[in-house]
Amino acid sequence: MIGYILRRLLLMIPLVIGITVITFLVMHLAPGKPTDLVTEMQVKVGAEARERLKTLYGLDKPWYVQYFNWLKRLTRLDFGKSFKDDRLVSKKIFERLPATLLLNISSLLLIFSFALPIGIYSAIRQNSLFDKGMTVFVFLGFSVPTFWLALLLMILFGIKLGLLPISGLRSLNWDDLSFLGRTWDIVKHLILPVFISGFTGLAGLSRYSRASMLEVIHQDYIRTARAKGLPEKQVIFKHALRNALIPVVTILGLSLPDLIGGSFIFETIFSYPGMGRLGYEAIMARDYPVVMGVGTIAAFLTLLGNFLADITYAYVDPRIRYR
Repeated sequence: MIGYILRRLLLMIPLVIGITVITFLVMHLAPGKPTDLVTEMQVKVGAEARERLKTLYGLDKPWYVQYFNWLKRLTRLDFGKSFKDDRLVSKKIFERLPATLLLNISSLLLIFSFALPIGIYSAIRQNSLFDKGMTVFVFLGFSVPTFWLALLLMILFGIKLGLLPISGLRSLNWDDLSFLGRTWDIVKHLILPVFISGFTGLAGLSRYSRASMLEVIHQDYIRTARAKGLPEKQVIFKHALRNALIPVVTILGLSLPDLIGGSFIFETIFSYPGMGRLGYEAIMARDYPVVMGVGTIAAFLTLLGNFLADITYAYVDPRIRYR
């Protein structure tokens, strides 16, 4: 098991490097340069000044030379400085990272707190009114565009009813509030982004857990447990649930990349001060160091989620042994 963990950790290194190579190449193939934002707004800036800016940012070198220079800095955990405001990229990211982790962890907690009970109950009460209602909910979850739903909820709860804030993470008077007031203020700001971020995952995971539970409860050992007269709760939660969780663990590893990727959209819609919005603003500004920093952190968190899912297999099912 320890050898498997070490191999997986070592395998993450070339995967992260491969992702950064593709990200770096795509950025340089995209139209526009970081110097355009500076030079296009200044009519008096001549060709010589543009070349000096390119030299200052290191853009006069081939893209692969720029990449290897960036990679050498990365070995020292140095993401460089932002082209936009000359601040350290690492400092800008770690200012935004806690907000993104708060959003994504809250979304995961929402998904797993509701999806598993819904899926299990739907399987136990197959073809009941509850099961049919959840089937409709799943179709809505997969069909409704989340960005469109986000805008509708912002209009309803933020503008029409005035119940929830629609942007940011804190109110303007946050510093004047008490501890409980600050906590409640953050919770109110998180309600809409967390619900939208977890909506599709909640629908999908509940369906996966239902299908997995249905498969397990029709196994021979479950029928044997019932034939022995064991209580139904013991049959479901002691014998069936653990085996039904094995496919769900796979979804846990796959849901983290979706949340991180979706945070670019949700954080922009809700003006949420997270890493996704920072990455979006950096892409629009062609701020290469910030884009690379955000992309590297996102790739690492994605691979870490998949790694944790694989390790969890051994705990969920002792029959699985990694060699």
